[in-house]
Amino acid sequence: MGASRSALLPLDEEKSICSETGFTPKQLRRLYVRFQELGKRNPACEFLTREELLDIREVALNPLGQRLVDVIIEDYGEANRINFKQFATVLAQFRRGKAITDLNTKEKKLLFLFSIYDRNHDSKIDRHELLGILKMMVGGNIHDEQIATIADHTIEELDSDGDLTITFEEFCKTLIRIDVDEKMSMKFLN
Repeated sequence: MGASRSALLPLDEEKSICSETGFTPKQLRRLYVRFQELGKRNPACEFLTREELLDIREVALNPLGQRLVDVIIEDYGEANRINFKQFATVLAQFRRGKAITDLNTKEKKLLFLFSIYDRNHDSKIDRHELLGILKMMVGGNIHDEQIATIADHTIEELDSDGDLTITFEEFCKTLIRIDVDEKMSMKFLN
């Protein structure tokens, strides 16, 4: 399946984005074609909207899909949409293996994950934010009281400085044994 002439990214822009993200030109072209396919509501396909991102099947099926899109649009996009360069920058964080750029380091992946919880951007996960994520993850399968108990126990377990929140450092300590590169990576085929 080849890209049409209209689906080509200008060469100077392609080189710049490849340099910043670590994608090969072939990988970037494939992402650009996919970006254009996703842009149903924008005939020129200069950007993707929140709704278009939410329409992605894998995002729609993910219980945290809405929150993931919030992070992408609010933290990387602008005016409730994301352009191709921003889209490629987000996806570059999920490249597997040795860091090619400073975008796909373990710390960047953990910061991205942390930002799914920390939506008020105060660099802490408070009880309210944790309750929100837990409710998304379990749906209606657990009563609110049980969810609140889980949140309280989680904060009590992870909060080493006693401020009743989870800082990024405390968050990272809990994930020390998890292979973040494996869990937060996508394969980008050549």
